Amino acid sequence: MPTRISMKRVKKGLEPLIAAIVLIAITLIVAIAVAAWVTGLFASITGAGVEKLYIYPNTTLKRIAGVWYFNATVTNVGTINSTIVGVTVGFSYCSNSTNVALGPGDTRLVNVTISAPSCNYINGTTYQVQIITQAGNTFYTVVVAG
Repeated sequence: MPTRISMKRVKKGLEPLIAAIVLIAITLIVAIAVAAWVTGLFASITGAGVEKLYIYPNTTLKRIAGVWYFNATVTNVGTINSTIVGVTVGFSYCSNSTNVALGPGDTRLVNVTISAPSCNYINGTTYQVQIITQAGNTFYTVVVAG
């Protein structure tokens, strides 16, 4: 008696639509990783980077013997060197030039003596401060005189 061998169709593998979606997802992930790597590589070769300063909230503006003194603690949280070349306190241009160099991760105390006679600050008043870098960027904070 002959035996019958039943051959059932065996499904193995993924459906074509699911396989296409998986391949596209893998391609996108690889493309994003390559783009991030190339951008980082070209940024390091060309010297491009980000200049960013963090100004701590302990800024002060005090008057001692008729002269105003501005003090601020600043950290370079960017990826390139930064040099502070000027500080302006208030709306009038009462800025003394200063050269404070900050490498990435460096923290420095910025001290500015403001002796211009037109810069009369009022104790208890809040003033906007602009810290200007050699690259032409301006970073802002506020300070209360007194």
